[in-house]
Amino acid sequence: MDTALFESAAGMADAANYADWTFSLFAPYVRGDVLEVGCGVGTFTRLLVAAPAVRRILSIDVSPEAVAYCRAAISHPSLELKHADVRDVPDAFDAVICMNVLEHIQDDEGALRHMIERLRPGGTLFLLVPAHQALYSEFDHEGGHYRRYNKRHMRGLIDRAARATPLAVRQFYFNSIGALGYFVVYRILKKPPRADATAEVGWFDRYVVPVQRRIERNRSPFGISLVSVITKER
Repeated sequence: MDTALFESAAGMADAANYADWTFSLFAPYVRGDVLEVGCGVGTFTRLLVAAPAVRRILSIDVSPEAVAYCRAAISHPSLELKHADVRDVPDAFDAVICMNVLEHIQDDEGALRHMIERLRPGGTLFLLVPAHQALYSEFDHEGGHYRRYNKRHMRGLIDRAARATPLAVRQFYFNSIGALGYFVVYRILKKPPRADATAEVGWFDRYVVPVQRRIERNRSPFGISLVSVITKER
C-alpha cells in the first residue's frame, strides 16, 4: 500500500462524526454473517464488531499492510481478518459491505457479480463508490481510481452483474457539501493529492457533518459518493 495514501486514510479515521453518519446508512442491514470488502484502516470494522445482530464478520483487503494494521488494532471473537481478493471468497453472507473499493478494480462488473453471488436470499449488499465522473481529479488518479459513477452507470452495471438474479435496488447520492468542496479543492484549486488535509477534515467533521446529517436525508441530486442498496430477493 502507498504509505502516503495509507496515512491519509488513517487521518480520515479520526472523522468520528462522518464515520458515524456513514455507518448509520447501512447499520440496518448488518446482521448474521457479514463480509466487509476492504478493511482499510478499520474505521468501519470497529463499528461492525460492535453491531448487536452480527454473528460473524469476514473482513478482507488486497493490501497486506491494511490487514496487518487492523489485526494489530482490532480484536474480537466474531472477526476474521484476511488478506484476500473478493473474487476468492467462497462463503455466503447475510450482508456484504463494500465502501470505496469498486472504483479501484478494473473489472468492476466481475467483482460486483461475485459480491451479488455471495449474498444469501434476503441478504443485502451496501455499495458506496465515488460519484460523478466530472469530479475525477489527480486525487482519484493517484489513489488508484479507474472511474467515478452516477446512478444510471451504476444501475446498468448492477443489471449486467446480476444477470438473471432478482434484486431490489435503491440508490441515492451522499454528502453534497463534500462534493462541492472536493470540486473546488481538487478540480479548481488543483490541490496536490498528498497535501495535508487534516485541518480541513477536522473542521468539516466537527462543524458541517452534524448539521448536514440532519438536513440531507438521502435526497440530494448529487454528492461526493453514490450509495446503492442491493437486496437479493428471496
